[in-house]
Amino acid sequence: MKAQQIIEQELNRSIDFFLETTNLNPASRGFGLALDSTKDPHTSSIASVGFALTGWVIAYERNRLTRTRALEITRGTLRTLLENVPHHRGFFAHFLNMETAERLHQCEYSTIDTAICLNGVVTAAAYFQDAEIQQVAQELLNRVDWDFIVFEKEGKALFRMAYNPDRDGDYVHGDPGFIHQWDMAAEQKMMYLLAAPYLTPETARALYAGFNRDMGEFQGKPVIINPGGNLFCYQLSEAWLDVRTYLDPDGVDWFENTRLATLADRAFCMQHASRYRTYHANSWGLNAGDSPFGYRVYGSAPSLYEPEHDGTVSIAGALASLPFAPEEVLSMVEYLYHQHPQTWGRYGFFDAYNLDVLPPWYGKDIYGFNKGLSMIMIENYLSGLIWDVYTHSPLIQSALEILRFVPRREVEHGTIFR
Repeated sequence: MKAQQIIEQELNRSIDFFLETTNLNPASRGFGLALDSTKDPHTSSIASVGFALTGWVIAYERNRLTRTRALEITRGTLRTLLENVPHHRGFFAHFLNMETAERLHQCEYSTIDTAICLNGVVTAAAYFQDAEIQQVAQELLNRVDWDFIVFEKEGKALFRMAYNPDRDGDYVHGDPGFIHQWDMAAEQKMMYLLAAPYLTPETARALYAGFNRDMGEFQGKPVIINPGGNLFCYQLSEAWLDVRTYLDPDGVDWFENTRLATLADRAFCMQHASRYRTYHANSWGLNAGDSPFGYRVYGSAPSLYEPEHDGTVSIAGALASLPFAPEEVLSMVEYLYHQHPQTWGRYGFFDAYNLDVLPPWYGKDIYGFNKGLSMIMIENYLSGLIWDVYTHSPLIQSALEILRFVPRREVEHGTIFR
């Protein structure tokens, strides 16, 4: 197959992944909960639910689901979120039992994973234009107490990263309660959009201005970097928000920023190709996900600190780069499919592989987070569907206005002067 055909197959098999690994048992309290990883069939991640909700939009658009079935799954999922999934002031528990929807292992109530789920909620409500979906979606959005996680540090307004009330709970060191803060340029940009209509405009703008814009460069061009240089941090908010069409209040072009970071990741791998057999022009992608050593978070320069990497290539991370570096990603897709068929399976590409261990390691597992992110980005590359639906939803349009994002056409046509 040629690269374009492989990409279309990957998209279809990504839909299959969510159809076959999501709890679609109507008698279950966990109806609509999506799998965290194929490593554990009993655990759902609330982030995976957000990707699945977005996936039902893609599945219907591509005639993989009837409208009746897509509405049935989406309505049931939203009811599960509203009635069965544990939350603290609207922020969902990170990990859940697939069948019972119970919180697992004293996990944290996660702000970013809640936001990913809500992005799916917003997308589904905007796309299906169904009265029940829109009503329950609004209840879920209204329930989130964004003020609860706002605080000030060193004169800047910031969001807390998570909350855990349990002394021995996940990420708790010492007294339970709030866990860390979003003070870096990373994957949390969607949170400022989702929260803006529920905060005062002044607070919303202060929060967006509050996180650090640490600077690096690639080929002499400035890049706003995340601390570890992880690909998903450049991709996650941009999977839903169409950053091709908006500049931020300071004129930041997040699309170009992600494009440069993507090319920097590929260049970093090529620079280290003499040491790592896995890395070369058609094999790159340093990201969070599977590895020979379990779940790891890899990254590349430019970054705030020395990036971690060991020859493990995140296929999912590269796939999610498709809208930003199409030629480079398509070349890699064709190379892997034909030269490393071990990377391909029932649900398309597996998460990752590494030729720098003995024996060479080909991952056979999939994380819902990574499969969902690459699924959305492939659809955006092919049609722009999710970008269009989410960005033009009433909530996000209101948020963009509150935060003073500027339509790119107004800048290009000279109607905005800076």
